[in-house]
Amino acid sequence: MLSDADATPGAVLCPFCGGPERVQIFETWGHEFMLETCCEAIHEQVAAEMSDDRAWARRFLRHLYIEDISGHEIRRIADDGCCGLILDWQLRIEQVSAARVRRFIADHHAHCAAPVAWRFHVAVFNGRTMIGVAVVGNPVARALSGRDILEVNRLCVRRDTPSALRWNAASMLYGWCAREAERRGWQKVITYTRADEPGTSLIAAGWIREGRVRGRGWHSTVRRRSNRNSWIDKVRWSRTLAPRPRNQQSTETTPCAASASIDWLLDESAFS
Repeated sequence: MLSDADATPGAVLCPFCGGPERVQIFETWGHEFMLETCCEAIHEQVAAEMSDDRAWARRFLRHLYIEDISGHEIRRIADDGCCGLILDWQLRIEQVSAARVRRFIADHHAHCAAPVAWRFHVAVFNGRTMIGVAVVGNPVARALSGRDILEVNRLCVRRDTPSALRWNAASMLYGWCAREAERRGWQKVITYTRADEPGTSLIAAGWIREGRVRGRGWHSTVRRRSNRNSWIDKVRWSRTLAPRPRNQQSTETTPCAASASIDWLLDESAFS
């Protein structure tokens, strides 16, 4: 098929309208796109072929320079769950503000609010859509504090987008958190899932299941905590890290320096 709208000698003729066959990208917005064709019949044929063969559809859209037009690398053509096709872009990790992470967790986390403080965070994007965030801080359990362990305190992937766009986002976040903790000099990273969650993303990211933890509340008169979601049994997962020796690390990446340099990303609104 030709994507050039100009009639040229030897151009392929459309079998439906008889004119030069033309298919090109008319517009893209978010994960949706629109084609411009020489006639309605060829549009219907192309749409049917794209639906039947997703690998061909990806190659075809690349041939129409959709990546140059959108500025994103296409991963595949996906089903939007409503009998439509959408653009699934390659996932990418980006840094965003702490305030944006708090808003995202407040809007999309199924059962927990954002932590009051943490050490570092990251977000994952599909095109321009922020699909998920991860927040890494000190272990909530006192028995694990001071043992070169960090905890993924929150990992949130939005559920109001087609599942095809969220595919692999959680595993990508868990993998990045482990690598970043290792880069900063920590020996181990842990996290918890509810006992009724399979932990598929953690297994894919190389984490191991340590065991089941009985649900209990964390609130006390000495240390006030929210008991929301605390009484549900959890499963603890971990990944052992292999950081460089401390004397080979810069002072900016050691745990002690991280604590002293206030990279907990505190937000005044958290205390108001």
